[in-house]
Amino acid sequence: MRRLEMQLHAKNRIWLGEDLYAWQVARLLGAIGEDFAEALADAKVHRDFGNGYEAGQLDDMAQVDVLLARLRARLVR
Repeated sequence: MRRLEMQLHAKNRIWLGEDLYAWQVARLLGAIGEDFAEALADAKVHRDFGNGYEAGQLDDMAQVDVLLARLRARLVR
């Protein structure tokens, strides 16, 4: 994801005229990669979201809320 983030930043500088929406999307890609790497080792995330064999403790809407909150915390510092 970090590579995608950097590629989008480069394309934004070269072809998109430093478009701020593209800049935010690039940052989001980086945040997704960082969060995913951290979440892989987080037992609470596994309990909350579940897996292919066991349901998580959160329903679908709550999972989206948690995911977006995690990403927001990385993007708004």
